[in-house]
Amino acid sequence: MKALALSMRLLVASAVVGCAGPAGHQRVADSRADLDAAVVCCTNLAEANRSPLPTGKDAAVVVIDRTRQVFDFGTHKAYFVLYELPPFRQAYSVEFSSESQGPHTDATLFIPRVMLLDSEFKPTRSFDDKGLRHRGSQVERTIFINEKDAAERYVVVYGSDLATTIERTYAMITATPVFAGPVMFNMVSGSDQKGIVRSSPVGALRLQVNGLEPAAR
Repeated sequence: MKALALSMRLLVASAVVGCAGPAGHQRVADSRADLDAAVVCCTNLAEANRSPLPTGKDAAVVVIDRTRQVFDFGTHKAYFVLYELPPFRQAYSVEFSSESQGPHTDATLFIPRVMLLDSEFKPTRSFDDKGLRHRGSQVERTIFINEKDAAERYVVVYGSDLATTIERTYAMITATPVFAGPVMFNMVSGSDQKGIVRSSPVGALRLQVNGLEPAAR
């Protein structure tokens, strides 16, 4: 029984280590090197590939990585996605949320910037990292498309140029198998640990459109 309990502890420990993967600073360094070497897609966003804004009931998961287009936004190069807004019929909102990735001890986070454009691809509104809502391990941004914004035709989401780290506290839960005769149970303990979140040019977004009814057929 003692040997079995020891092997189970080792199994849990190896699983935690195996999930760690490369350190966050290495993941960020690699992704920044890829971005620096990437060729911009175009000199004007009017030439970029675009997709219709996802308007389904379920949130769309948008992966931002080295397979995405790259554009020079004036202050920096960034991976981006460009969506065409539907013709305005009613007010609605679009929520973007970005979840940190990697182990709690050294995680990375894609910090989204959002810019809206008119039919001539001229910027009408822009939102940087200021004003993002922080909720747990993610950041969120909601933009509203009202009647006064009816001339807006496109929205582009791209990565921030921030090179920063944030320290956060997370709960570390440990389960230790304990045997009492033939019965095994887990003794659970916990403690607060410190971790790092690093801004990254890549990550994953959840995009949710609210208040927009599907177009009639």
